[in-house]
Amino acid sequence: MVLTFRFIGTSLVGSLTVSLVCAFAPLPAQIGVLGSCVSMLCGLFVSYVEQEEKRENRRMEVLRRLNVPLTLAPEHDLFDQYTALTTAILELSKQSDPVLRRHAILKLASLSEQIRALASGRIVFSATETWRTVYQELLQSLLQSSGPKSYKSVAWAKTKDYWQDQPGKQDMRLNFELAKRGLQIERIVILRGDLWPRGDALPSSDIRPWVEAQHERGIKVSLVRESEIACEADLLSDFGLYGDRATGVEDLDEQARTLRFTVSFDPHNIALAKDRWARLSLYAKPYGERLPSGGRKGAKAT
Repeated sequence: MVLTFRFIGTSLVGSLTVSLVCAFAPLPAQIGVLGSCVSMLCGLFVSYVEQEEKRENRRMEVLRRLNVPLTLAPEHDLFDQYTALTTAILELSKQSDPVLRRHAILKLASLSEQIRALASGRIVFSATETWRTVYQELLQSLLQSSGPKSYKSVAWAKTKDYWQDQPGKQDMRLNFELAKRGLQIERIVILRGDLWPRGDALPSSDIRPWVEAQHERGIKVSLVRESEIACEADLLSDFGLYGDRATGVEDLDEQARTLRFTVSFDPHNIALAKDRWARLSLYAKPYGERLPSGGRKGAKAT
């Protein structure tokens, strides 16, 4: 700042002006000019301090960004992706077409949002069944984990077709296999009125075989009517607790098709899911306790 031409030129002009005032102007004018100079010097000093602070912040920001590759260096898989991404963005900067650049910025903004979600411990699958790969991997890893070997699931069955498609049946087979191998699986099934008419001891024949198959294969199944928890809307949800490791929420349409599946590894979300499970357990009753004595199924309530 001191060696710039503008600073030196302004200083020379100011010095010459003060010299002329001191030589020819009366004393009051000299005092006024001196006061003005002091004020200007104070203003310049404050401005200099502010600019220096901004420059220091910019230097720290540059150093922080340069430190990212060093931090990621030991994480080989992430570092490779970081390098590929930054290289691609540098190549993109060479593109000059405004239409391409505008849509590229929109795509990058969407990608940034997805990466931020991943960084917070959340994976979101929209309108796809590929979420089942993560679901299956989490279930299988529970048996090898040092934490609780338990899987708690809430199934909100809005239709008799719930989990009756091929992917759903495949996941049920995995549930049966893991339960046989020692995984503790509990499932609360929320049923609508047509699937469990009021006054019936057991669900309708449209959904009961699915419930019975789980009960007979070692899965602890409990039932609750949708109408019984209507006053607590947050309990009406499809979600699962994978030990203390993660929680998953599945959003379905009225035809039992997956709209979105969100997996969260965030401890706060896991704690909220545990609280929701505990409150829902107050309403649900084990399926085995609803069976008539002697194992007869399908009896009417008396």
